[in-house]
Amino acid sequence: MRALQRVQSALLAPHLNTRAGSQALLLRRADAGLPSATAALPGLGCWTRLELAGGEWSGSLRAATCMLPFADDCVDLGVVEHVIEALPRPEALIAELARVLQPGARLLLCGFSAWHPGAWSARRQARRAGVGCHVRSARALLRLLRTHGLEREFVQRRAGCVLLAVRKRRASALILRLPRAAHAPFAGRIGAIPRGTQRAAS
Repeated sequence: MRALQRVQSALLAPHLNTRAGSQALLLRRADAGLPSATAALPGLGCWTRLELAGGEWSGSLRAATCMLPFADDCVDLGVVEHVIEALPRPEALIAELARVLQPGARLLLCGFSAWHPGAWSARRQARRAGVGCHVRSARALLRLLRTHGLEREFVQRRAGCVLLAVRKRRASALILRLPRAAHAPFAGRIGAIPRGTQRAAS
């Protein structure tokens, strides 16, 4: 476990030193016996920490599992540690993450590798503790994230850990069609064009 935690910390560290924005959200799983890979959080000024245990969030706030008590488009950076693996159907939580992230904001998801032998012991330990461990391949998870407007940025694998980085798709520019100015009808009288001018114009 400690070795996996060190690997995960090494994967996350270069991407946490950011000053783009002020609000960051950390979601982690507290019931799997995993130490946090983000004990000291640099970068953004305000971190909100939520831990999933017993089907609800605790920590900075309390809320139901798939309900994040934040306004739309308010989070500049999201970090999710092994939370997706705790849920047999993570679609509702992913939809909530997509809702609270600002357009263009980055989301970092840490999890176990689907096939690496180094992660098997951690997955067995989680199952022995009576908690679910639903490991998904990076490809399957990226397909699910894409359906909620989260586009792939990069994927890193190292010694049983996987780090997925996605960004919330920016809103497209809305082009407005402006109405043409109404022209008043011409009330004057058109005279005959002189013969020479008419011939020259033709």
